[in-house]
Amino acid sequence: MVRTARYSEEHFIDAATALVAEGGPGAATMQAIARRVGAPTGSIYHRFESRSAILAAAWNASYGSLAGVLVPLLQAGSPREAALALLPWAEEDRQRARFLLQHEPVTLFEDAPPPERLRQEMEKLESEMDGAFRTCIAQVGAGASPEEDLARAKFLIFDAPIAIIRPHLLAKGAIPTFAGQMIAELHAAVPLAHAGKRGAGMRAA
Repeated sequence: MVRTARYSEEHFIDAATALVAEGGPGAATMQAIARRVGAPTGSIYHRFESRSAILAAAWNASYGSLAGVLVPLLQAGSPREAALALLPWAEEDRQRARFLLQHEPVTLFEDAPPPERLRQEMEKLESEMDGAFRTCIAQVGAGASPEEDLARAKFLIFDAPIAIIRPHLLAKGAIPTFAGQMIAELHAAVPLAHAGKRGAGMRAA
């Protein structure tokens, strides 16, 4: 009879994600992760060679979850819908949202860089997201310089909505409905499709 493992990689990834979400990167020691799962500390090393490896796996799982929501909408040329999709994603996957949106990779890997395999996966996910942003820009025809178009798209679709959502991630209640209203109003006031023309007119003036 084949004996199945009691603790999977996902158990440890979820525990690391929760610990970082609740207490910051320093809270996710190997011992704390093991305690969270209820497993011996040594069992983590059967699946992850280091703390940086499990944190990288947690980052990739969280970023992959976000990309799964945003990439199809960006590729469809729907910037407003992509920005608004951040709300249900953050509400339904709160631990991953807190982990991802409140901590930069540089703070996760201060002690040691992630293993090469996981670092390449991180870069692949980020490249996929960047490509989706560029596809969205091409779909809506922003019309400014490529660098300006990308910066504006990331601000409207990601940076500004995240700034609206972030203060509510630590709260126990639901993200308020006015967060969605603010995101929608932002896109109504600064539509991505006309940004380049408006910017060109201002420069000409």
